[in-house]
Amino acid sequence: MQISSLLRSAKASAITAVLASLVVWLFLLIGLAGPIDVLEERAGDWVWRLAASTDPERRVVVVDIDESSMQKLGAWPWTRDRLAQLSDALAIRGTSLQVFDVVLPSPSDQDERLVASLQRNNGVLSQVFAIQGNSPAQQGQVSSHLDWPACPGLFPVADNYIANAPAFAGLPAGHITPIVASDGSVRKQPAVICHNNRAHAALFLEALRREGASSAPLSLSEGKGLFGAPWQIQGVGLSSRPLPLDSAGNVRIPWSVHPDALAAIPAHRVLSGDVPASLFQNAWVVIGSTAMGINDRVATPFSGIDAGLLVHAQLLVGVLDDRIPGVPRHQWLFPLAVILLGGGVLAVVRLYRPVSSLIVASVVVAAGAYVLKAILLTRFALWVEWLPGSLYILMLATALSLADHARSLWERDRIYAHLSSYLPAPVAAALAVRDPSDAIDATHSDVIAIYADIRNFSAYCEIRPPEETAAVIHAYISVATDIVERQGGTIESIQGDGILAIWNQSQTSSDPAEKALLAARELLRASRDILPDPDPDNLQSLALGIGLESGPATVGSFGSARRRTHLAMGRPVTVAVRLEKMTAELAHPILIGENLAAYLGPHQLQSQGVFLLEGIVAPCHIYAYPLKNCV
Repeated sequence: MQISSLLRSAKASAITAVLASLVVWLFLLIGLAGPIDVLEERAGDWVWRLAASTDPERRVVVVDIDESSMQKLGAWPWTRDRLAQLSDALAIRGTSLQVFDVVLPSPSDQDERLVASLQRNNGVLSQVFAIQGNSPAQQGQVSSHLDWPACPGLFPVADNYIANAPAFAGLPAGHITPIVASDGSVRKQPAVICHNNRAHAALFLEALRREGASSAPLSLSEGKGLFGAPWQIQGVGLSSRPLPLDSAGNVRIPWSVHPDALAAIPAHRVLSGDVPASLFQNAWVVIGSTAMGINDRVATPFSGIDAGLLVHAQLLVGVLDDRIPGVPRHQWLFPLAVILLGGGVLAVVRLYRPVSSLIVASVVVAAGAYVLKAILLTRFALWVEWLPGSLYILMLATALSLADHARSLWERDRIYAHLSSYLPAPVAAALAVRDPSDAIDATHSDVIAIYADIRNFSAYCEIRPPEETAAVIHAYISVATDIVERQGGTIESIQGDGILAIWNQSQTSSDPAEKALLAARELLRASRDILPDPDPDNLQSLALGIGLESGPATVGSFGSARRRTHLAMGRPVTVAVRLEKMTAELAHPILIGENLAAYLGPHQLQSQGVFLLEGIVAPCHIYAYPLKNCV
């Protein structure tokens, strides 16, 4: 029955913890959605930072209009003739695709030469749309839209823009508009932006369409399969896998190549011919600037300030490696799996390990979920969220720990309450927090012992119903306990109708001898109301006999860890028991030994003479408390 009660208590505390953690978890997911999303993204940044390849990347090469190039060739913006020279120099060295992270909004009389070079050299320009902030700019002429009948409502709509001069309207151009997160980092880019109900592809998509001097058609469709993205774009010729888009139509940038692994050649070296002959052969080239003065800086997983051209280079490498991260349509399955698996781990730990292990187990589950996220992202190009499920497991472990701790405190208090009804309160308190032991646990001190016993009670039990005798003994023990504890004593043991009480003289501030005697007097008076008068023809009257003595005694617990008992031993206990036996012979209900009589003062006691008590070597002078004082 007791085990069943404990199991019910454990089950109730577990259910309470699950529900409480669920409520708090939902509150955090709703109320702190922004910060949680930032933490999730930064966790992904660490994956890229730790797993990014440092192998030299030569399929995509960066041509950098850097500080040294502007010092040698002049400040930005460069003339269209110089840009044409740069494009031609790259073409001579065998590039197959030139991607310009450059917008040229102002017309120039040199535009025709640059247009001719870009057409001849398979070049793609950039244009920027305003989808974040309130930029009112409308410069240049937007060009190069997809041949879709209308722009799907999935994608963001932009009214304002900075595009290239009208002379470049016939050239391919892709947008370089990033999604800047709340922490300033760039992790996504819209695959398509709508302007005047026309769809304009991102720079890397437009470059892929134009690679090989052909315009590959693109089509948008919903993702398929358990791990398919919500949306996908098909028709990108070099990828066997459709381009995955999230539910908002964004492409997640694969920061899979460390910036130091990309070959970055200053533009002035290209123009001067100071570059290896084979570096650009069949390479895709991204032309842009890392110079601080050109306002094209973004925050990436590798640095708080990086050149924006790295976004396009990483996207091109990601397409070549078929590693553009996709967000599964059923992305809630991963947090659910973390919750179910983590909940199972916590359930096992809760059964077989200490409560303190729950927090450690939850941290291990969260770390495992993060490692799995990293593997899925870097090996399988799947972006899953590990934080929501891990957060719930952490909160569940905390709630279970608190619930189990509260339950253990409640159970310990309950055990203590039970123990203290059978044992002295200090002993019960110590046992409630201590492991079982085979050792002797005893103390030696000066005590005053009272032993009270009901005379003729055994004979009374033989002729009276069990219910009646049980009621008498119950009332007697209850009253005796109240009286002894009220006077500062402790019920040391109860054996049948005999009660042994102890006053520790070293721990009692007021006069323990007087309090013990007062307790004996109150107990004697109370017994006259408790003990019934049996039939005088069949049984002698019930009466209480009380013996008192003081002296050194041993009080403690004895026995093996399997079965122990609490005892008070020593001369005062033995004398008190023997004196109680003599109360009937001497016709005095309260008898006191010589040691206690010395404390009380013989003038208020009546000498009964010197007796040799059973089990006591030396004779003992016995005193009686006058019966008239007990009335």
